Amino acid sequence: MDPSCTNSVNGFYSFLNRSMEDLERVYVSNNFMSVQFLQRVLCLLRTSHSHLTILVQKLNLPAGDKWLDDYMDETSKLWDVFHVIKSSLSSMESFCSAAISIASTLDTHHHRQISRQVIRAITVCRREAVGIEEENRALMENRIQRFPFWSEQVTAMESSKIQNGFSGFRGVMNSMKNINSLLLAILMQGLVYSIPGDAAAAVTLTATAMVRLKQRVAVEMERTEMKRGIMLYEYRRSKTAMEELKAELERRWCGGGGGEEEAAAAEKGLRERVESVKVNVGSLRNGTESIVAQIDDFFDEIVDGRKMLLDFCSHR
Repeated sequence: MDPSCTNSVNGFYSFLNRSMEDLERVYVSNNFMSVQFLQRVLCLLRTSHSHLTILVQKLNLPAGDKWLDDYMDETSKLWDVFHVIKSSLSSMESFCSAAISIASTLDTHHHRQISRQVIRAITVCRREAVGIEEENRALMENRIQRFPFWSEQVTAMESSKIQNGFSGFRGVMNSMKNINSLLLAILMQGLVYSIPGDAAAAVTLTATAMVRLKQRVAVEMERTEMKRGIMLYEYRRSKTAMEELKAELERRWCGGGGGEEEAAAAEKGLRERVESVKVNVGSLRNGTESIVAQIDDFFDEIVDGRKMLLDFCSHR
């Protein structure tokens, strides 16, 4: 960790700017809303929180002042939102298990004999996905959008700098709220549910890297065929792989016997579809499990940070 990040407000702002630029580069080099990109989003939230708790102790702030209330409020919001995200990710396990089971069945049985059975299973798996997305939509509408930061106009980072001359913790907290709002909006769109024109889009941003990232995400949201729903790339690819497998099975079930070459080509095509399901769903399962583990670690860090600052104030 670069010590300058936590030694001064100036260093902390520089860290935030560099981090947003790095995140934008990760976004450009990865598939839209990929696990790798969203992991980096979560990593930035964790790292900035960690740096903030250390910075506070270097600024000689008055014990028990409003800054502590602001910090506690912001970490409480992070805690609540990440519980919703974790719940959403946990619900994907049923979809992953059903999809892997279907692929395993095709690996171990004669395809023509079980085509109808597997097609029915895929239909059930599709309904499972629809159910997950409906539950997530309800989470967005009933829980997430009630949080104050989801709709408030957060003071832009560079405005905070000017008003505070790089010397005030109030500017730091405004910047953190601004960045948190953007990063949480991205995580929610990717991992829970995206609603066109949601309230998070109203957050005011002026820092260059933040504006570019927000604009890139907005443009890609318009391009994607899914205008709403879970935008996680590995999830979308898994659903597509299941649809392609279903279409291949339906062609085989409804088609004629054909010659040996046609049968071999059909067999190869089906093998590829099964492998695509296994690879994509495996990536989805591994990715979501990794993010859940990161969230659990973040919960521990929030608890430790709150305790650290409460102890810091009490000993002063």
